[in-house]
Formats: sequence, structure tokens, C-alpha cells
Amino acid sequence: MANVDNPNGFWFDYSMTGHSELAKGNIYKGAAALAITRGDAVIEDGSTAGKVDIALSNSGLLLGVSAETSSWTAAQALAGDDILFYPAVPWLVFNGQCSGTYALTSRYAACDIEGTTGIMEVNENATTENVISIIGEDPNTAIGANSRVKFVIIRSSYLPLLAAEA
Repeated sequence: MANVDNPNGFWFDYSMTGHSELAKGNIYKGAAALAITRGDAVIEDGSTAGKVDIALSNSGLLLGVSAETSSWTAAQALAGDDILFYPAVPWLVFNGQCSGTYALTSRYAACDIEGTTGIMEVNENATTENVISIIGEDPNTAIGANSRVKFVIIRSSYLPLLAAEA
């Protein structure tokens, strides 16, 4: 069975403690337009402390995964807005598609994320930021290209168990 190449972001899979709460963050981008899609990894905004922004492939700490979709024009972004997200705590498990070819040797390995709003993926062969750790495979996936995997966030600004690499 071949996996479908359909990068559609990350989604909350389950909580290892049996319970999950959403966190609320405020998005403020000055005069810039911004879009965050449900399933996008989010970070603490680097230019405005305490604000939420979309994560990039070079983000060293993740704040969580967006639970809703929001977009603003440049004029609307000045006011800021709230967004709900699943916090990057080590007991929440997420699901995402790999961007390349997944191998069983990647299980329990730290790796990166990549993509843009709405199409974020697990970058199973990149280890620059090591923000997530793959803990298993989705039961409905085949091992190989575009596999869907389960992962936890291990470099988090929400709960800084591991600091960002220098």
C-alpha cells in the first residue's frame, strides 16, 4: 500500500495522561498579514514577547500546535487576536506526515519540522533543531514515503525541559 502525499499539518492524537487542555495565546504581528491554519506548529513570537506566531523549520522551541484556523489582513493584525493551541508538553502525542521516506530506524529519534501554513510535515531526516521525537507510526500507514507518524514535542518554550540548541 502506498501512502498518499497529503501534507495537512499536525493533529492532536492523544494524551498519555488521559486528559488535555487547550491553551490560549494572543497573536500580534504589527502591520503584517498572518495566517495560522489548524494543525500548524506555533511558537512564541520572537519580536513581541508573550505573543504567538507560526513556527518555521528553523524554530528552536515550539509552543504547541494550533487547534483552530485564523487569518488577518495587515490592518486586522494591528489589533491582535486570540488563538487556541495544544501546548507543547511531553505527554501530548501528535500525528503528522513525513516529508520524505520514513524508516523504522527513525522511531525514537529526534528530528525537525518543515512546511508552511496548512502543510506542515515531520522532517524525519533533518536533525538541526530536534524539536520533536517520533514515538511510533500511525496504524493506517505503510513504512516508506509519506508515512504518518506519532510524535511528541521535546523542545518547548511552554515547558522548557530541553533548551534550544545553540
